[in-house]
Amino acid sequence: MPSEVSSIRKVVVIRPDDKLGETLLATPVYRALREALPNAWIEAWVGQRWKPVVMGSSVIDSLLGVSFRPRSLEYLRLVQRLRHIRPDAFLILRPNTRRYAALARWARVPLRVGLVEHRPSVATLLTHRAIPPVMAHQVEWNLAVAEVLLERSLPRYSLSYTPAAEPPLPIPLRQILPCQYAVIHFSTGGVQPQWLPERFAQVSDWVANRYRLVPIWSAAPQDVSFAQQVATYANCYALNLAGKVTIEQLAVVLRSARLLISVDTGVVHLAAAVGTPCVSLHFRKDYPSYRWRAWQVPNCAVEPNTYCSGCTSTRCHRQSETCVRAITVEQVTEAVATLLESLS
Repeated sequence: MPSEVSSIRKVVVIRPDDKLGETLLATPVYRALREALPNAWIEAWVGQRWKPVVMGSSVIDSLLGVSFRPRSLEYLRLVQRLRHIRPDAFLILRPNTRRYAALARWARVPLRVGLVEHRPSVATLLTHRAIPPVMAHQVEWNLAVAEVLLERSLPRYSLSYTPAAEPPLPIPLRQILPCQYAVIHFSTGGVQPQWLPERFAQVSDWVANRYRLVPIWSAAPQDVSFAQQVATYANCYALNLAGKVTIEQLAVVLRSARLLISVDTGVVHLAAAVGTPCVSLHFRKDYPSYRWRAWQVPNCAVEPNTYCSGCTSTRCHRQSETCVRAITVEQVTEAVATLLESLS
């Protein structure tokens, strides 16, 4: 091990996104760092909203909730914290993050490592620059930052969901057990567009009829009305949990599900973290499935064969939503069949 690395005693790792998926996709880095630096003190900085999903982690020593873009007093407090704890290394997992790179430099952290894709000015604030790996998963992008610091390849560990405590199964779910079920999630987190309610209904009917799985619908509170639209098209019995469970409760539901069917969103990564197979729908060309599909669990990713005019691998032009209509019910049911047959 290089002498610079062997002298590391304290490390701060930051992924400040206010997104469930990004928080979970950073967790393999914590485990890899703990294995590589068994005697080091490791602190994770995550978006304040999602602290509970990693609060019980045994591989980090300290956890801090931070803002995506800290301002004034919070920014100064974070600088003061770094000067107080005096970490040897500060790892920034989000690409091109100027604000936190400047913060670490101002706090005089000796080793400042970040991933720089298209903002060369950020690189001037760092001591070590990581380059995004080509055609790689987001987990590998995160690991690339730690690999630059440690100067070696790291294991590809699975995602970790480690709450401080887990709630019991929601009461409505207990009423259908021991029936097997599939979770069908409607919300998108705002990045991907939403699929069509009538198509979600047709997939629900097909899963119920073909595999005798009870469809369990889930969605964020703001999408309760969308779930009601799905219900108007569906013919099968489905347990509608839309807006009725917390993320912690949904994790418990997912843990016992045969599979998850969802648009690409944080819940896909939550399912992967609890070991549930996934079928994910990826509409946007700039969010390709090879980078965002479920990590280290059996999965099938479904993509459209046509996109909206003007869409590129770096920019979405969501005008006619051709991509939404291009993914058919048949594509999704074929992916479900392929996945379940591979598991049998």
